[in-house]
Amino acid sequence: MIYTERLRDFTYWKRPWHKWFVLLAGILQVVVLLLNIQEYQDIAKAEILSSSAWESYAARQSLQCAINGLTAAIFLGEFLIGIFAGSKRTARMAEGVLLLVLTLLWGIAGFALGLTTQGGTRVIWGLLLLTALCGTIHAFWKSQNSE
Repeated sequence: MIYTERLRDFTYWKRPWHKWFVLLAGILQVVVLLLNIQEYQDIAKAEILSSSAWESYAARQSLQCAINGLTAAIFLGEFLIGIFAGSKRTARMAEGVLLLVLTLLWGIAGFALGLTTQGGTRVIWGLLLLTALCGTIHAFWKSQNSE
């Protein structure tokens, strides 16, 4: 009984309709990711770019797809946390776990997709990795200081 009362007392969302905007943003990021993958495949089939132009395009498109995937995962993860979190502390801990997993996946994706090989993409990848790591630390710190 106490647990269900705590569930009713805690709300993750400031307004009831916020969760639907977060879900919509996550779905839109998945759609954009699929469109970017389709564009990449279409240009690859057309073979209209020189090898150096293709290398540059492929690096930019890989970074764009990785960012779309990361953003979709963040929005959809936050939606799930908002739906299932029963307390502020649980929500902050879940945010920390989500960010930790996404930080690890972003680091792996950087090497798997070759985002660490070109100058511009390396900088963006590194800044996003650092930001995700700082966010992870902050979320875990906030979960320890929550009620």
